[in-house]
Amino acid sequence: MMELDKDKEFCINVYSPGNLIAKEITINGNVSLGGDLLHRGFSDEQVAEALLACVGKDKVINSKRRWAGAYWWLRWTCNYPVEVAKFCEKIGQLPTKFPAGYECSYESIRKVCTLSFLSYDPSRMDDVKVSRSDQAEFAACREVALKLGEELGKAYLPKV
Repeated sequence: MMELDKDKEFCINVYSPGNLIAKEITINGNVSLGGDLLHRGFSDEQVAEALLACVGKDKVINSKRRWAGAYWWLRWTCNYPVEVAKFCEKIGQLPTKFPAGYECSYESIRKVCTLSFLSYDPSRMDDVKVSRSDQAEFAACREVALKLGEELGKAYLPKV
C-alpha cells in the first residue's frame, strides 16, 4: 500500500478524454488530473464561477448553441463527460443557476458536438484543420474555449 503525505498533491496524468477507471484506490490528500497548471483540475465551484462570467447577454456564451465551446474546453481540460447528454447533466449539477434562456441543453449542442474539430485538444486549436463548412462553428467554439480558459485561469489568482 502506498501512503502519501496528506499535505502533498498526488497527480494522475490523463492524456486523452474519457473516464479514468480505478479499483480500490484511496488517497488522503489533494488529487488533480494532469501535471501542469493548465491541467490541474478545478472544483465545481471554480467551473461554475468561470461559466457565469461567460454566459448571458453580451457574453461569449450568448446562445444555447455556444455551449459547444464550453463542452470542447471542459471535456479536454477538466475531464468532463465526453457524452453530450452526460456533459449537460454535469453542467446542470453545478452549484449555480445560469441566466434564463442561456441554460446548457443537449438538444441545442448535440449536432455541433459531432463536428470533427472537437476531437482535438483545444490547447492545440491553432493546428486544427477545419473544413470550410465548419469554420463558423469552429470560430464560435474557439472564442468560447479561449474565454473559458481565461476565466478558469483566474481560479489560481489570489482573491482580493
